Amino acid sequence: MATMKTMRTRRAFAATGGRALAWCALLVFPGETLAQDAAIATSSAPIENGAELTARLERLIDDPALARAHIGLIVQVAETGEVLFESEAERRFTPASNTKIVTAAVALEELGADYRWPTRLVAAGPIRDGTLDGALWVIGSGAPDLKRAQVAAFASALRDAGIANIAGDVVGDDRAFDAPQWGIGWMWDDLHAGWAGGVSGLQLHPSTARAYLYPGRKVGDPVTLRFRASDMPIAMENRVRTGAPDSDLQLRFVPPPEGGTIELRGWIPANADSVPLFLSPPHPTPYVLRYLGGVLADSGIAVGGELRRVREGETPTDSTWGYETLSDSLGAVLADLLKPSDNQMAESVLRTLGYEEGMSGSDLQGLEVVRATLSDWGIEPGAIDLADGSGMSRYNEVTPTAMNRLLRTMWRHPEYRVWLDAMPIAGQDGTLRQRMIGTPAASNVRAKTGSLSSVRALSGYVTDGDGETLIFSLLLNGYDSPGDVAVALEDLLVEQISLYHRPVEIGWPEFRERQDR
Repeated sequence: MATMKTMRTRRAFAATGGRALAWCALLVFPGETLAQDAAIATSSAPIENGAELTARLERLIDDPALARAHIGLIVQVAETGEVLFESEAERRFTPASNTKIVTAAVALEELGADYRWPTRLVAAGPIRDGTLDGALWVIGSGAPDLKRAQVAAFASALRDAGIANIAGDVVGDDRAFDAPQWGIGWMWDDLHAGWAGGVSGLQLHPSTARAYLYPGRKVGDPVTLRFRASDMPIAMENRVRTGAPDSDLQLRFVPPPEGGTIELRGWIPANADSVPLFLSPPHPTPYVLRYLGGVLADSGIAVGGELRRVREGETPTDSTWGYETLSDSLGAVLADLLKPSDNQMAESVLRTLGYEEGMSGSDLQGLEVVRATLSDWGIEPGAIDLADGSGMSRYNEVTPTAMNRLLRTMWRHPEYRVWLDAMPIAGQDGTLRQRMIGTPAASNVRAKTGSLSSVRALSGYVTDGDGETLIFSLLLNGYDSPGDVAVALEDLLVEQISLYHRPVEIGWPEFRERQDR
């Protein structure tokens, strides 16, 4: 095999505006043969037949930069089910956030696009002379999108009910979801990062905070930790020190051995302006209660007791007043879940499946519902084998063929338009906003991304040159080249798929109405 030098691609790729056709600028080909191969692979000419499509896709899949990687790809015509290309399509891969495709599809099928989550206030005691003589309960149902504005409106609702003083506790009832708050197989050193926040039956969205580290004056000095003014601080023991100028950034979350406050250790270079942090609280329920406590204080509503989570066996008694706020519809939530790839939302939706369709609001019950629905869709158990709802777990495994079958099932679904509108659009929004710009795939491809260390995934829909909908699932595991190379390969492959066109038989839209899969 000819040798090839892979350049550092981040800066070069950004300079192209993310265009997949810039692949040749990212790689140095020492031989004429590889240069010719690159020209074939990056051609923007229409692809007239299946043989040409296969040749172009195979050129890219066989790139030496990914010699040690495992790549699975299947391309299929939605209307007919015809497979145009497949490579390692029956092999199981770690899907990363392509897992969210499964969670979202099953939720749309089982719960419906109009499903909403209620969050309720209950006054447990009589109201006399402006005082609630008892506890105020905040009862969640696992709403994945409870907004700060909705919580702020609680104060107005209490005022309207004549409540200016709460003699008892403010109790957060988060029992709609079972513990643990994290997914099976999540990395312990991710659990305090914003993208790995836990879920509960009562939670803010987002349950995250942004902060910044500032170096000291000299090497060895403590580093200053400051939270963004608009975010509630998260308790954390800051043990980070100032490193030498231009030294590598080294940060690590260290959970205390017997509970208590998380520690942040490491160092940042002395000449860094600042280092941004994206953090999640130790548990979502106390975080939302703390926010509510601030809202009540700012509104002049006094609380005589504690802000606390519900205790085992505890229920509200002597209810005298109630208030309810509803989430957005599931159809709207799916767009907020899939486009930015929100892990907390995905895990909340999974547990809601267990709560509504299973035996309890646990991840395990949610996964049982997922397995049953996939079986109804004709997808065998081993082809999609999940341990969580978001893709953070490396225990998840799927085949490209099974992902395409699911996507084709959703293409036939009565809520297909809701489903399609929730997907990221290449060059426009979500996790594809900066990708495939200036190519035939831009504003055309609607697909879900996925990313973990040495894992990339991209699965979804593209309209070819003759107006046919093509379904594809691309899964890439185990690569050791820079991440930008893997992303560029994904974009190139999908761009080539979008260039495919062929004469379409009269009457082809009728295939959409067929029930065979």
